[in-house]
Amino acid sequence: MIPQLGFAEMLIIAVLALIVVGPKDLPKMMRTAGRFMAKIKMMGQEFKDAFTQIGEDEELANLRKEIDELKAMGQMSNLSDEAFAEDMRALDDDLRGMSKENDENKASEND
Repeated sequence: MIPQLGFAEMLIIAVLALIVVGPKDLPKMMRTAGRFMAKIKMMGQEFKDAFTQIGEDEELANLRKEIDELKAMGQMSNLSDEAFAEDMRALDDDLRGMSKENDENKASEND
């Protein structure tokens, strides 16, 4: 369970910080704390992105495995090579588009 901070608790923390750190060094401490929180947030996002990428890679590997199994079973033998190639190109384009959008989202979040 995560403790929630209300206005009263934040006021107490602010008064204690003012007393302990002093009014002169308080802005510097707050900037340092803000940078620290930003780094933690960025690391958490990178961790989340890594798991998302692993999931996407796993989905793609499963899809390729299913296609290979269907080929091996002969269920895709009635498809022409050209139609299959077009479908695979469309799938590849979709996956590249998703990857490009993902990269753009990461870049915009980092700015």
